[in-house]
Amino acid sequence: MGKKWNPDAKPSEKLLSMYTMLLFSGREASLSELSAELDCSKQAVLRLINQLEASRFGKLLHAKRGRESVYRLDRPKNLPKLSLNAEGLHQLALCRDFMLHLLPDSMRKVVDSTLQQALAYLPEDEAAGGAPDDMPSIGKSFAKGRIDYSPFQEMLQSVIKGIRQHKICAIEYKSSIHGETKSFDFAPKRLVAYRESIHIHGWIVSEKGTAAPIFEKSTNLALHRLQKVAVTRRNAAHIPDVEEEHKGAFGLMEDAPFPVRVKFSPAAATYVAEREWSADQKATVHKDGSVTLAMTARSSLEVIAWVMSFADAAELLSPKWLRKELAEHVQALAAKYAQGEKQ
Repeated sequence: MGKKWNPDAKPSEKLLSMYTMLLFSGREASLSELSAELDCSKQAVLRLINQLEASRFGKLLHAKRGRESVYRLDRPKNLPKLSLNAEGLHQLALCRDFMLHLLPDSMRKVVDSTLQQALAYLPEDEAAGGAPDDMPSIGKSFAKGRIDYSPFQEMLQSVIKGIRQHKICAIEYKSSIHGETKSFDFAPKRLVAYRESIHIHGWIVSEKGTAAPIFEKSTNLALHRLQKVAVTRRNAAHIPDVEEEHKGAFGLMEDAPFPVRVKFSPAAATYVAEREWSADQKATVHKDGSVTLAMTARSSLEVIAWVMSFADAAELLSPKWLRKELAEHVQALAAKYAQGEKQ
């Protein structure tokens, strides 16, 4: 089942949104990307595409990206004039304040400069003077265990270039501080922000000939563990995008999805119930104030770490095999602290 129509938008508004996105971005978009952007099913997007092709607003170009169809609007030479929206710029500034702590300071300077330049294009009645100070920082993000990405700016730019130009990157990667550095060719497909860190999602590919994935599953690389990145001339456009069949499931690492049930004491119930942990989660509130959370997860290691972070305020109820693994971790932890008391 695909996503349902957004109840707040009419089909005509969806059509206009898709046309505007394709017109002004100039980029190609897959059926999945359009579905996610417009918050509707793929079948609904196909109907919109048919309507757009039947109109005279522009020629819609079709292509293939791996196994998926992509669409791009043949942009006219003279684009319509567009006035920037002050509220939209203020919302972008707020996104800057909330998210740019993940990126190097140099990137923040570029964003600040771009916002300041955009102010000059606001209508006079909205600009209110149009000074750069009209986009002040009104938000702030706090992070535990923040990673300093400043040393990784050049590598991040190389990864972004590889994604945009559909190129293979030659990677040198160290999976841990104790591990050895490994070299391989990688087809980056997207950047993922997860728990105050940046990851690159893509495919490890063959080193010779036409690039092809060498594993059945895609790979997540932590940006701060990259040792070296070089964009090659090898083409990655034919390599499929990262599949997101289990999008919305708990965890970043992609194991086979499995159902999870965790009970939280009243002390942790409010914190847990207020947040979204999985797209299909269901929270049951009990008379004693505790909460049982049922959801789909795709990483057993992340579930164990998450449950243990609540100490005795959380109990993993199922699945039984994971409950057994968690019990072994708890026993080992108890033994370690018991041994420490004797010293």
